[in-house]
Amino acid sequence: MPRSSPALAFSGCRRLTVAAIPVAFGLLACAGEQAPSGPPTTGPELLEAAIRYHDPDARWPRLRHTLVIDQSRPDGSERRAAIFVDAASSDYRYEEDTADGHLVKGTDGDDCFSSVDGAAPTEDQAARLRLDCANVRRMRNYYLYLWGLPMKLRDPGTNIDPAIGDAEFDGMATKTLRVTYDPGVGSDTWYFHFDPGTYRMVGYRFYHDEAAGDGEYILLDGEREVTGMRIPVERRWFTNAEDRYLGTDVLVDDYPGARPGA
Repeated sequence: MPRSSPALAFSGCRRLTVAAIPVAFGLLACAGEQAPSGPPTTGPELLEAAIRYHDPDARWPRLRHTLVIDQSRPDGSERRAAIFVDAASSDYRYEEDTADGHLVKGTDGDDCFSSVDGAAPTEDQAARLRLDCANVRRMRNYYLYLWGLPMKLRDPGTNIDPAIGDAEFDGMATKTLRVTYDPGVGSDTWYFHFDPGTYRMVGYRFYHDEAAGDGEYILLDGEREVTGMRIPVERRWFTNAEDRYLGTDVLVDDYPGARPGA
């Protein structure tokens, strides 16, 4: 499938118009590469400073880990999901207790799988729970991309603007990285915001059509140490045009492998 940028549309039911988020794992820095002295002066240098903050030991490319995420929406609905990601192979496994039973879905190489309470889903369940392979792959790409930031900005086809911007974001002065994608990879424009002192990622914004002011922005809060990486704990989503709240994802637990103690 093509490696493309996240054309996201997060609604109350998490509607996604993801063509295909980049799934190639972030590239390791060259052995012996030294950090530039002084603050970053270009976009690529800002990205590397942010990656050194969030993934100082280059753990992301080898990550095989489960993230447990609480998801809440404006209608008051809440759910908890255990999401296994294998960054190197791009394999993914999602588990959630639903009204239909215990849902499992994911990818294994080029194959997709799904079950409800250990059995193959019915046609009705497959339609309601969106268990077609195309959607399972879209959700895999979604989780790999967003939870792998900023490391995923090293993926092929990602274009980092050479200039560093300065912008206020959520009432905070930030250093800003503008990101676009090669044709055939993606068409959205992204802005990533970083603390100017530590280069911690504090949020990001994307547009399908920047002139129209559409798209969404995401506020990050808190951090959790995951195998030596600093992963944001909370993500809150809003529309760009109306500042309308769309939902919150909170990282509440994590463990190696696809099962606790595995």
